[in-house]
Amino acid sequence: MAVFSRDSSGNRSQRPRSAAAARRAINSPALSLSSIATIPGFASPVAYSAPRGLTAAASQLRLNDKGEAEQFRSRRTSGSNAWQSEAWEYFDAIGEIKYAFSLVGSVISRIRIYAAVIDNPAEPPFPVRNNPLLDARLASAAERAIVRLDSAYGGQAGLLRDAALNLAVAGECYLVQIPERQGQGLPETWDIRSVDEIQIDQKGSYTIIPRRETGSYTGQKQPGQIILPQNAFIGRIWRAHPRYSDEADSSLRGLLDLCAELLLLNRTFRATARSRLNAGALYLPDGLSVAGSPDPDYPYDDDDSTNQAYTPEEAADEFEDQLMDAMTTPIRDEDSASAVVPLIIRGPAELGDKIKQFKFERSFDPALAQRADRVLERILQGLDVPKDIVTGLANVKYSNALQIDESLYKAHIEPLMLLIADAITVVYLRPYLIANGFDPAQVERICVWYDPSQVATRNDRAADADAGFDRGVISGDAWRRSHGFTEQDGPTPTEVALRLLREKGAITPELTEAMLGAVAPDVMKATRLASQATSLAPIPPEVERLLKGPQQIAEEATETETPTETPEPTPTTEV
Repeated sequence: MAVFSRDSSGNRSQRPRSAAAARRAINSPALSLSSIATIPGFASPVAYSAPRGLTAAASQLRLNDKGEAEQFRSRRTSGSNAWQSEAWEYFDAIGEIKYAFSLVGSVISRIRIYAAVIDNPAEPPFPVRNNPLLDARLASAAERAIVRLDSAYGGQAGLLRDAALNLAVAGECYLVQIPERQGQGLPETWDIRSVDEIQIDQKGSYTIIPRRETGSYTGQKQPGQIILPQNAFIGRIWRAHPRYSDEADSSLRGLLDLCAELLLLNRTFRATARSRLNAGALYLPDGLSVAGSPDPDYPYDDDDSTNQAYTPEEAADEFEDQLMDAMTTPIRDEDSASAVVPLIIRGPAELGDKIKQFKFERSFDPALAQRADRVLERILQGLDVPKDIVTGLANVKYSNALQIDESLYKAHIEPLMLLIADAITVVYLRPYLIANGFDPAQVERICVWYDPSQVATRNDRAADADAGFDRGVISGDAWRRSHGFTEQDGPTPTEVALRLLREKGAITPELTEAMLGAVAPDVMKATRLASQATSLAPIPPEVERLLKGPQQIAEEATETETPTETPEPTPTTEV
């Protein structure tokens, strides 16, 4: 069945990947955008009419269209897209680039998408659930469409992360639906695939190449290769180039030459470091021997006869063997005596100055190191991520950390999220609703929107909690949560009373007596009894009532109000 086909009830006939997950998502509480916008320290969605910093482009690929298959093949083989493979290579080779884009992808994955209705473009779209401005059937279909976007690589969070990484590196990706495979027992999945994963064979069939070593399509099915059926869905999402709108663009495209130069400098440093791994050459003149093992039989052999083949060079070779053995033995055996006892060499005195060592090593060029730092700085300045975020705020004052976090979200995270939301709306959500028979005029009011409330843009919530607690706008529980304490860490009523007595010393005697009576009633009672025992004059009733306190007075009143038994009347006898 086609991806956008209808069943008899006007709904999608295919079920989501996880029915339990779909029920939880649909039955979750509706979002409150007004409350999200007022939460201090958290990001909030912008108005629907907010200007887009990145231009989104999206289109659906018709898998049974031969003309579109030829266009896809020519686009993938053209030289204008060759830079994308090079960009992915630099993403894997340069750690700073990988960290920067992975940071953006991790932040994007914390944002939740939902189906929304556009009421006023000057305001953020509102969720479709329980919305009186929208038909209930249309709202339910829109929610089911969003729930269906469940990736096998981390759900919707993984889908958003992969989309952010692909758009940041190559500026292009594909939203691919793999229908449920009945024979294999695999559910339906919606995944983000890179431009290198989607390929097409000579027959016009689209395939997914998930591994690098499978290479290009050769006509035979490769290990792990997935051949998409004709009823699958493929949607192309890309950042439109300002010059040629059908081409993809990214910030890494203008940094390819700098990335190549940085890798070349790194290889130069690596070669210089490796040149220092050898021990060089040692020059030893002839006439030296090991003092501990001279050869007195030279030039005689074991039979005490002259051996003409036994030359001085062979005697020198034995000396070299002993020297090498003395140098390598401590490496193999740390307990060897050669590790602490030097090798004694004996020879003529004039040969000592001729012993030399030559090192085959290259020296580091400080100019190359400075050039590498400058190239890396230019690369970080050209990425769609603040440079100070990548460098770890090493040269940034603490007071500027707030502005850097806000700039990361406002200038980089939010534009990319708007691009993804607009692209999914155009290529997936609205075509899905129209294919299910809903009015296109009503569908135009439906869009995919985002909830960034889990993305904090303020990094010092403890200070914010202190200010809010002092102004009386947050509770003690909220203050404890922001500082990492639990509810069990809160003060008891007794501690609150004692703290008030310490801080508020100038209070009336009546309030002091009442508070002490509530905090320590036993102590107050013992003090009053001792005072009465030493007093010569009786205590007036008003003072005694004040000393007792309201609690004790209430207890005594309860005891005195205990009902007594009425005596039965005595019977009288008439005479």
